[in-house]
Amino acid sequence: MIRINLLPFRAARKKENIRRQVSVFSLCLLLVMVVLVWVHFYLANKQTHLTTSVSDTKKELALYKQKNAEISEIRKKLKDLEMRQNVIEDLEKQRFEPVHIMEELTDKIVPERMWLTRLNISGNQMDIDGIALDNKTVADFIDNLESLSKLNDPTSQMYEKVRLNKLQQEEIRSLNMKKFEISALKMVKLPEEPDDKKNKRK
Repeated sequence: MIRINLLPFRAARKKENIRRQVSVFSLCLLLVMVVLVWVHFYLANKQTHLTTSVSDTKKELALYKQKNAEISEIRKKLKDLEMRQNVIEDLEKQRFEPVHIMEELTDKIVPERMWLTRLNISGNQMDIDGIALDNKTVADFIDNLESLSKLNDPTSQMYEKVRLNKLQQEEIRSLNMKKFEISALKMVKLPEEPDDKKNKRK
């Protein structure tokens, strides 16, 4: 009977298995290290890119802030110019408005039944004193004043409140006349709301 000693073969096989496992482990370790190095460089590159992007964004933000400041300054100047223009327009209106009112009053006076003794225009109020033959003449004159038109706008009413402050009888040249005092308040146009406020209200 032939006997074969398998111990050396088993030992060699065991060494080969250990060598193979060590090789596989080393290869896996090398692969893991390569992956880790790649991930490190990838994250470092991404961090650099993000840092550059943040820096560029900050520069753009600073530029936008500067532009916003310039826009705000321009808006202030435009608002100032608009206010000056409104003042000039108001002065122009005030310059020609008394002439316009005098012309209008010549048409509003009831002919041959009344005459004016005083006319005072101050700000938004007009005060008129006069003498009329009777109460109806005064009432007709008040109605006529309520239809007094604005300068350069014949369809718009100039005075919204015409009030009779005083009416008394007075004898003039042996005639019983009616002495009256009338005040008229100019119609003031309210400023329009900005578009943003209108949108918020909606």
